[in-house]
Amino acid sequence: MAHRETAVGARLAGLGILIAGLIARLYHLGAKPFWLDEIFTVQRSSLALPGVIANSLRHHHIPSFFLLEHAMIALGAGAGPAALRTIPALAGALNAVLVFAIAWKIGGRAAAVFAGLLMAFAPLQVGFSQEARSYTLMMTFILIGLDGLIGLALAPDAGGLRLRDRRAPRAAWAAYGLGTLAALWTLGDAIPWLITANVAMAAAILPRVTARRRFLANWGLIQFAIIIAAAPGYIAMLQAVHDHVMRSFNWIPPLSARAGWADIASLYGLRDATMVTMRLLPTAYAALSALIFAFATLGVWHLRRQAAPLVVLIIAFLGLPLTLALISLIHPVLLPRYLLWSAAPFFILAGFGIEALADRAQKPALVLATLLLLLNLAPYYHAETKPRWDKAAVLLESRMTAGDMLLVSDGAAPAMLAFERKSSDPNATPWQTTTHVKRAAKSLAAGHRVFAVYGPAGQGREPDQTTFFAKVAALGGTAAPIGAGKEITIEQIDPGSLGVVACSDSEAATALCQ
Repeated sequence: MAHRETAVGARLAGLGILIAGLIARLYHLGAKPFWLDEIFTVQRSSLALPGVIANSLRHHHIPSFFLLEHAMIALGAGAGPAALRTIPALAGALNAVLVFAIAWKIGGRAAAVFAGLLMAFAPLQVGFSQEARSYTLMMTFILIGLDGLIGLALAPDAGGLRLRDRRAPRAAWAAYGLGTLAALWTLGDAIPWLITANVAMAAAILPRVTARRRFLANWGLIQFAIIIAAAPGYIAMLQAVHDHVMRSFNWIPPLSARAGWADIASLYGLRDATMVTMRLLPTAYAALSALIFAFATLGVWHLRRQAAPLVVLIIAFLGLPLTLALISLIHPVLLPRYLLWSAAPFFILAGFGIEALADRAQKPALVLATLLLLLNLAPYYHAETKPRWDKAAVLLESRMTAGDMLLVSDGAAPAMLAFERKSSDPNATPWQTTTHVKRAAKSLAAGHRVFAVYGPAGQGREPDQTTFFAKVAALGGTAAPIGAGKEITIEQIDPGSLGVVACSDSEAATALCQ
C-alpha cells in the first residue's frame, strides 16, 4: 500500500512539474522576435525535403530537428515564432520532468520537486525552450541517457550481469544507449556527452562492479552500437562540409572574465541574460545565485554516502564546462548553448540541498522556493532578450528611399533586416548594404543618404560601438540617434553634410575607412 501511495505521489508530483514547465514555456511563446539562428531554422525547414537534408549537412548539422520543423510547416502549423518554437518548448518542459525523475530515482522526494522546479523556472532554460533551435531537444535525449547512467550507478553489480539475464538492468542500459544515440542524431553538440558519460562510467561505476569483465563487455557492446548507428549521419556531414570542422567555430568571441561570469550566472545561478550578446540583465534577486550554489554544496554533502550517483552527477556537471574552458584557451568554443545540458545535473545536486534541511522545514522551503523562482522568472517575459531587428526594419522602411545605403556593424544584419521586411512584404526591394565606410562615403558623394546601423545580429565578435560611430562621425553630421530597442542604434547621414571624408585623402581618413 505504501509503495502504491509513493508511486501515485511521484506521478502527481511529476505531472505538476510538467504543467509548470509547459506554462512557463508556452506563455508568450511567439512574443519575442526571431534572431539570426532561428532565421536559419525557418529558411532551412522551409526547403523541399532533399534541400532540408543537404543544407543541414552542408552547415555542420544533423538534419533530424530541421526535418521535424519541416513537418510542422508541412502540416500547416506555419513558420511563425510560436509554431517553430513548439517542439523546443515541449522538450524543455519534458526536461524538467526528467530532472525530477532522476532525483526521485536517487532517493529524494523533496529534492526531486526542488530540482524539477529549478529546471522548470530557470530563465535561461525557458529562453532556450522559446527558441526555434534543437538544444532543448538534444538535452531531452541526454537526460534520458543520464537517467540510464544513474540507474547503473545505483546498482553497479547488476550491470555486470549478462544482458539476457532477467536480473540485468536492461532498462538502464537501454535508456543510456538509446538516449545517447538519439542525442547524437539530433545535434553534434551531443558528442561531449558521449565522452562525459564514458568518463563517469569509468570513474563512478566500474570500480564498484564485481564482474568487471562482463560489465566491460556490456559497456563495449552499447558503445559499439551507439557509434555504428550514429556514424552514417556524421560521415555524411563530413563529406558535405568542405571547410575544416573547427572553422565553423571561428565566429565565437574569445574567452573573457565577463563572458565566463555571464555563462556561470545565467546557466547555474538563475540570472536572466540576453540570448545573443549574453549580457546579464538587472535583477532584484541577485542573492538567489549564491543561494542556489549553497544548496548545490549542501546537496553534495547530503549525497556523500551515495558515492556512485554523486560522482556521476559531479562529472556530468563539471566535465563539460571545464573541458570547453580549456579548449577555449586555444580556440574559443565556450557558449551557453553548448553548456546547456550541464545545468541539469547541477540542478539535481542543488535539489538534494533541500534534503539537508529538517523534514518539517522542507515543505515550507519548497513553497518559498516556488514563489522566489516565479518572481525571478517573471521579468524574462518583458525583457529585451533578443535584438529588435523587427523594430529596426520598420524604422528604416519609413525613412529610406531608393539609392540610400545601410552601413552596418554586423555583416549578418542585412539578413535580419531582409527577413523582417519579407515577413511583411514578400516583394520588398532589397536595400543596398555595406560594412565598409569607403562604400558609404562613395554613396554620400553620389548624393544618397547613409543609415549607420549598430547592433548584434548573431553571437559573433561585435565591433566596439564607440569605434564604429567614430567612423560614422567622420562621414559627416548625423541626425539624432534612433534606438530600435536597447541593442540597436541607427544614425542618419545626409549627403553634403560637413565632415564627409574621401577615404584616400589622408592616413587618418584611410584608417577610419578600414
